[in-house]
Amino acid sequence: MDTGEYPNRSPLVYFSLCAMQPNNQPAYLIIRQGNRWTDVFRLENNQSLVVGRASSNEIPVADERASRRHAEIFFKDGEWILRDLGSRNGTLIDGSKIDAPRALSPGNQITVASCRMTFVHSLTDYVPPVNDSEGADDSPGSQTQGDLPPSITHRRSKASMLESQEIDPLVPDPSVELASSMQSSSKDRSQRFDPPVQAAAVEVLQLAFELAKSTSIPEACELALGKLLTVTGCQAGGVIKLDAPTKESKPARGKSPDSSRLNLTVLAASELAGKAYHPISETLVQNLLRDRSAILARNVTSDPNFIGDPQQSGSHVLSTTSLIAAPIQLDGTLFGVLHLYSRIGRQDLTPNDLEVALAIAEVLSVSISNLSRQQNLESKLQSTSSRLEQLEQKLGHGDWIGESESMKLLRAQVRRVAPTQATVLIRGESGTGKELVARAVHEHSPRASGPFVTINCAALSPTLLESELFGHEKGAFTGATDRKIGKFELADGGTMMLDELGEMSMEIQAKFLRVLEGHPFERLGSNKPIRSNVRIVAATNRDLEQAVQEGRFRSDLYFRLRVIELKIPPLRERSDDILQLAEFFLRQFRNNSGYGPTQFSPRARKAMLAYHWPGNVRELKNSVERAHVLATGDIAEPEDLALSHLPIPNLPSPAMQAQETQETGSESESLVEPAYTERTLEEVELDHIAKTLKYTQGQKNRAASILGIERSTLDRKLKRLQDGV
Repeated sequence: MDTGEYPNRSPLVYFSLCAMQPNNQPAYLIIRQGNRWTDVFRLENNQSLVVGRASSNEIPVADERASRRHAEIFFKDGEWILRDLGSRNGTLIDGSKIDAPRALSPGNQITVASCRMTFVHSLTDYVPPVNDSEGADDSPGSQTQGDLPPSITHRRSKASMLESQEIDPLVPDPSVELASSMQSSSKDRSQRFDPPVQAAAVEVLQLAFELAKSTSIPEACELALGKLLTVTGCQAGGVIKLDAPTKESKPARGKSPDSSRLNLTVLAASELAGKAYHPISETLVQNLLRDRSAILARNVTSDPNFIGDPQQSGSHVLSTTSLIAAPIQLDGTLFGVLHLYSRIGRQDLTPNDLEVALAIAEVLSVSISNLSRQQNLESKLQSTSSRLEQLEQKLGHGDWIGESESMKLLRAQVRRVAPTQATVLIRGESGTGKELVARAVHEHSPRASGPFVTINCAALSPTLLESELFGHEKGAFTGATDRKIGKFELADGGTMMLDELGEMSMEIQAKFLRVLEGHPFERLGSNKPIRSNVRIVAATNRDLEQAVQEGRFRSDLYFRLRVIELKIPPLRERSDDILQLAEFFLRQFRNNSGYGPTQFSPRARKAMLAYHWPGNVRELKNSVERAHVLATGDIAEPEDLALSHLPIPNLPSPAMQAQETQETGSESESLVEPAYTERTLEEVELDHIAKTLKYTQGQKNRAASILGIERSTLDRKLKRLQDGV
């Protein structure tokens, strides 16, 4: 579409003079450039206008053949008069140069250099000149799809005020296509712009800061529309969202059956009290879909392409005189339209208003784009969090199961300990769920958003354990082909759980103690100190006190770790939780696989309650998984559980424990053997290991499970047994 540029590509700056004649007969100047329309002016009877090359004129003419003040048009004695101001090349009316002031009649063709104007009293009476030197017919009916319709006077694709340039509101820059309605006489140049360009730019900048604080797209649209109405002085407008088009169920008259209908949603709207907002016509939206330039249309009162169908929108839309439509784009796609319109009796919208509307539309586009990305991120984060919770439930990382008094007490202790920064020592037999308790401490602490890192000290050799804890540089030892970040660095800002802490070597215990005391550490093969903010949660099933007495564990490290001690009772001491745990595991296995038994038989329940569970919760979970796999019906039987009947020395059954609790005699006396042989604790332990291996027929994995220790720990103890032999 044409913007009114002349051959030297310097755009005209137009000023619309809006008023009615004393006899209520309007007058217009229709300005043409070649075969294209550029503007339609209403003339005001109490002001004159100057045509010329100077940019301060009401109608600037960017042509060297025009004088700075070439001609003047003014109203006198009920007529519009044209006079030449002593120009070099003269002023023409209907091709004839005038020497004295001449009254204008409808249809007169005024020529000032390359600018041609037609004077009319009614736009419908305009007839293109037959002696057009270019031989072009520019009547409304002859406009092609590539030309501007008569009512669209300006089209802009970029807001000049958002570009890096200085703008003087008193002297318009000829490189900026900007105009406004004149509010005072032509002699008062200081009041030419309404609002001033610089003031409008400040308002747009303020809007950008306000939009940065908005939390939703509708809120951002309300802010942008309110600012636009304030700056332009207009009172009616809206922000329209363009949704994906849908196929019409019944095509409208004149449309093909496969035509699509636009889905328009009003995100924000404003009108005078008692009047309804009129959404933008689909024709204008289709225009913006083809050409993403903001448009200013005037004299649109009777054109349904701009005001919509009066039969559908109501006859009151015929009061609309001018409108602005500015595109809101997201990544090159038309998201919506910023819509503004004025009514009869109000000030017409101007090219200056178009500039402001386009600038606000561009700022709003950036805000909507940022809010859309933020909403997408929040949606993905919520979805990820939900999936993480489901995964944690599948992995057993949720809140632990159990309503026994001992577990209630443990929960209360965790809630009191978690918010602090104290080091926690968790003690309990193998399989009781020490890692679950450690994770609960982390998730209820201020470090919950940080990492939770676990490391099993018994599963690694001393060299590898040191590397896992502190990291190493490339070439630090054989096999160190790359730099490795240690667990302490990975857990920075979070929690690190050390499982089987009692298996640490004395050398690593010393280094570990320094880090706990707040000293920096170094990667293996490096001398660069590193600090890490980590909360330590240690876990063990060993008797650390005995290890301290025997010199296998540092006493200073023991006291440094034992700030808060949490004891997890074995499963045999909380029989109230056995069935609840078993049903939870059975339901979990069935949900994951989609098949399996739904409940336990009374015999299976009785068997589980009578069993001593040396492997604690881990063994219970494994037994339930066996029942889930082996059961042939909907009810699991004791045979499906396949409970172990291995006698565990010095491990009383639940019935025996209840009986011993009721007895008044000394428990130590009842356990004294008739014949006592003096043996060290290590000898007793090794003897017990040897008997267990004999029972398992040399199967070390099964023996380690019965003994409640890791396979690597069993191997080290067997090495000591062999060395002793």
